[in-house]
Amino acid sequence: MPVKLEHIHQPSEADWTDLSKIQQETSPDGLNKDQVALSQWLDNDHWVIAGRFNDRLIGALLAEKTSPDTVVLSAAGVRAVTQRRGVMHQMIHFIQRWADSEGLQLAIEPNCPEALQQALIRRGFESFEDKTFYNPQ
Repeated sequence: MPVKLEHIHQPSEADWTDLSKIQQETSPDGLNKDQVALSQWLDNDHWVIAGRFNDRLIGALLAEKTSPDTVVLSAAGVRAVTQRRGVMHQMIHFIQRWADSEGLQLAIEPNCPEALQQALIRRGFESFEDKTFYNPQ
């Protein structure tokens, strides 16, 4: 299932529908913000990194630039109908390539589920104290 990565600052109506479905299917451990909370998130100069397949959003992570060289990722979710098909794996791969090209460090919020944290470590992230980081080589 080939996924295209997008940085979304202003979702379309179809994007809002898809984000709502992701939130409903993955909250509270996944994408845990409803449309009102996501609108506020986007209004505060944050964005959504989304995975798109056949013109629909099937996965999403919240992104926040906390310093000139660090982006914190949080609240990841994938539509139930596309889970277990490598969607989040592809998204993380493309996010790492983007971070490498931009010279950015990626950080994961400390409340990352254990299973996701272990998957990130297998993909080159490192745990340090209570945080998980990816530093481009």
